Amino acid sequence: MADWRDEEESTGPTTAGGALGVIGWDIGGVNTKVAYVTDGEVRAVRGRPYELQRDPHALAPLLCDLAVDLGAVAGTVAHAVTMTAELSQMFRTKREGVAFVLDAVESAFSSALVRVFSVEGGFLSIAEARDQPLLVAAANWSATARVVAQYHRDAVLIDIGTTTTDIIPIVDGCVAAEGRTDPERLVSGELVYTGALRTPVEAIATHVPLAGTTAGVSAEGFALAGDVHVWRGALEPVEYTVPTPDGRPATREFAGERLARVVCADRELLDARAISEIADALTGAQVARIAVAIERVLARHRSLRLAVVTGLGAFLGEAAASAAGLRVVPLAGELGEAAARCAPATSVALLLDRAMNRVPAPDAAATARGSDAAVAGLITLPPASDVRRPARGSMDRATEGALVETVVKLGGGVLPHVEHFEAVLTAIAAAARARTLLIVPGGGPFADAVREADRRIGLSHDAAHWMAILAMDQYAHLIASRLPKAMLVRERREIAAALTCGRIPVLAPSLWLRAADPLPHSWDVTSDSIAAWVAGQIGARRLVLVKPVGATAGSLMDPHFPQALPADVIPVVVTADQKNLRATLRG
Repeated sequence: MADWRDEEESTGPTTAGGALGVIGWDIGGVNTKVAYVTDGEVRAVRGRPYELQRDPHALAPLLCDLAVDLGAVAGTVAHAVTMTAELSQMFRTKREGVAFVLDAVESAFSSALVRVFSVEGGFLSIAEARDQPLLVAAANWSATARVVAQYHRDAVLIDIGTTTTDIIPIVDGCVAAEGRTDPERLVSGELVYTGALRTPVEAIATHVPLAGTTAGVSAEGFALAGDVHVWRGALEPVEYTVPTPDGRPATREFAGERLARVVCADRELLDARAISEIADALTGAQVARIAVAIERVLARHRSLRLAVVTGLGAFLGEAAASAAGLRVVPLAGELGEAAARCAPATSVALLLDRAMNRVPAPDAAATARGSDAAVAGLITLPPASDVRRPARGSMDRATEGALVETVVKLGGGVLPHVEHFEAVLTAIAAAARARTLLIVPGGGPFADAVREADRRIGLSHDAAHWMAILAMDQYAHLIASRLPKAMLVRERREIAAALTCGRIPVLAPSLWLRAADPLPHSWDVTSDSIAAWVAGQIGARRLVLVKPVGATAGSLMDPHFPQALPADVIPVVVTADQKNLRATLRG
């Protein structure tokens, strides 16, 4: 590996102060991003949509135009390069793609010092990069992770761009990624092919809500993730920088039309609410998928508690990291918003600048101490209502281990009285506008069927226990189908995803309880104790038990309930006909 202090650099031009500035390049297949750094400071950042395979010969002129646009004076800058364009379909191999990009860079900046970033963390000359193309192919994540490691010694970097998500563990100031190449990173879960813009909706979810039930998703390329997030307001139309599937503008109006096509409908058939339900479900599916990958990475690094998020899809990263129980810090806090949006370009520029000009790296320990002290301010999301964050209060509590404020256990005994059941659902929907709620179902007539089977033929304790919990799942499906803005969830990360989408999570608990198995297998344990355990797991401060009309004091809670209830959770018992039920749920 070449040292930067070679003959080419020593005879090259310098700035008036004797040091070269650095232009960092992140050259992708559909976007090219660039950052200009001098004296360790980011001076300017640019990004340009450019699809390589549509006009491959335009790459070198584009690089020249962007360098001029930055205001960098030729002869006073070096160039640091990273790339992902080698994966473009126009190339048969990565080697061919790397060579093409290097040819363009060499053509654009023939007299300048150029260094190419390696996945191992150093810089290569152009000649060395040609000889070892797999060391420089798709190495941009490694550059960002190494810069993040200079600010945060122990963290998970979550960088969500237009197309992909990088999830990179940093342990004791070192990048601890398991994978190096893209195939290895896909295997490890450190690379997820879902992004904020280019991902087709059929690659996000197979089913979406429609007319009170679910519908399969068409696989015709009708809409992209960008349509989802423009409709919901998480992205501005100007940020929709790729061609739309139908060639029409990237406005919210046309995004809605494209989303209607996902279920083979149109805007004459679907109103705004129906489109929002589809968009919310797709967002929830993206968040849940990213959260699953985060938890895979965390399983190898149990000590990590902090997520550093960046990229066009940082809003997805924030939600997924919170779902995985991590504190969230935006990389923009260190680099600035624009530089963080173009993190790989910024990072290679900073790394080469620090190497060439002896610019000291940040004091990671001091930065970590400062970020801990200021974390409450850093994790505050943009005030874009519930488009970018869960309902009021939930994100702040999620960063402390709490997902919701109140768990509502809706007793199965309420169900036979339809008017009371509907009244409770109305009260829940109203209370959810002011508080974050999780609905835990009882067993109702579904559990009664298990009890009857046990009485008639005798069931083992284990069989009765798991059959009764499956009865709760059945009631959860019923509640979710009747409660406005409800979303069926099965575990912690799905609860956070539902809240992120502005939905009311209704828990089908069997999957979670099977994995944890925290309670005795006995009829002394009912959905009351299960709700108490769940409240403790998600950090809720209140548990409201909604009982049927006429419930007596002796039948209010099961025998195990006092042991299952965490000491810091306040239990409240109400009946379905209580006049101030809505106020009680709001707390």
